Amino acid sequence: MKASSFADPKDVEAFKRCKATGKSDQECFKVGDNGIGYFGFTCSTDTRNYCALPREDWMNKWGSKSKASGQQVAVTYKGRTVTGRLGDTMPSKKDITNGAGIDLNPGFAKAFGVTPPFMLQGVTWAWA
Repeated sequence: MKASSFADPKDVEAFKRCKATGKSDQECFKVGDNGIGYFGFTCSTDTRNYCALPREDWMNKWGSKSKASGQQVAVTYKGRTVTGRLGDTMPSKKDITNGAGIDLNPGFAKAFGVTPPFMLQGVTWAWA
């Protein structure tokens, strides 16, 4: 599957610039990311690995937001597996327009040696 980046420095800066113009969070999410995930974690860090998955994936496994929050996820790219936590949610699968099945934060990017923004091919993930 494809993995896209989220909560990277450029996304966070674009969100802040938008907010500085007086626009709402919803308006600014169209151009960037505030770096805070759906589960309340600061996902913009490169010192911790956080991912986002479509709601269907975490809800089907855990049944609720509170149970899914922070669950461990093993992500594999180019034969290397890195573990992180579920820190954010993606749109419903039917609403994802870029084809990604998982979003990875700057921590995962650093662990895999890639620079955001990115779209990686051949990524797999599993609950750890």
